[in-house]
Amino acid sequence: MQKSNPSYFGYNSVTKVGVLYNSMTYNNYSDINNKYIYGAISFERQKFSLGFDYNSLTVGNAATTFNRGGLSYIYRIQLDDNLYILPALKIGFGSQTTDVRGLTFGDQLNSFTGSINSKSNDPLADITSSSNYYYMGASFLLHSYDFMFGLSLSNLNKPDTSFNKESDYESPILISIQGAYEININPYERGFLPKYSYLFLYLNTLKNKNVYNIYLSQELQLGEFSVGLMQQAGYISGINLSSVGVNIGLTFENFDFGVAYNFPFQSIGQYYTPSIFELSVTFDFSIFRRNFRGQYKRIHTDNYY
Repeated sequence: MQKSNPSYFGYNSVTKVGVLYNSMTYNNYSDINNKYIYGAISFERQKFSLGFDYNSLTVGNAATTFNRGGLSYIYRIQLDDNLYILPALKIGFGSQTTDVRGLTFGDQLNSFTGSINSKSNDPLADITSSSNYYYMGASFLLHSYDFMFGLSLSNLNKPDTSFNKESDYESPILISIQGAYEININPYERGFLPKYSYLFLYLNTLKNKNVYNIYLSQELQLGEFSVGLMQQAGYISGINLSSVGVNIGLTFENFDFGVAYNFPFQSIGQYYTPSIFELSVTFDFSIFRRNFRGQYKRIHTDNYY
């Protein structure tokens, strides 16, 4: 959630660290590998938290790498006995590099034999293109014991991410809205469900110039196990893209393990959403987690006290 809203780094004043890896495949042949590491440290008495994250995405066949990382400052404001707001500021850096040796130029294609020559005479073939920039963001997260609502803005300074410095390209401001609600589906601890059983509903919407995206998930927390569904729909320059997926989670003491898979749908012509296989693990440093985590609740405020 902290990728969509940096305020989540300060959620419930938890000190944690996590890693995530996913592999995306589109059109059945092109791979994108994504590595993500994040962490948060809470200063409970000073009522603030610090968060950091770093993401590296590599497009295999194009030899292109996108790196993006940042540091977030989150302050906690208590509105009443069970309602908190977490405003945050984020500053980060980004870089993108394309090794043109991984690209195929027009003069390498032999139209008679259908083969691809190993060398190109194009003047760009010996150039490695790169771009570096910094970005700024702001967000807030309002939450209680049962719900969350958030708003985040990124690229507030509209950084120039163009490879060609002779023509600027300003990244548009990214706007994202999040919402979540959690329901106790076994309040009387009866029936076949485990003692701690919850239904967690989550929504994230995103707008970035002409890109629109909506993400939904429904997750059943059944004691230390969880299983859920997720749906995603996007609209990019007249192309509608959608996918559905499943995720499975396991909580063991201070660890959270997760695995997820997205099933792609063909949209228009040759365009596909990628199929995504993802693994993740998070470690919570709280020495009291073995005691209060017995509830296995996703939305809570118990660690603020």
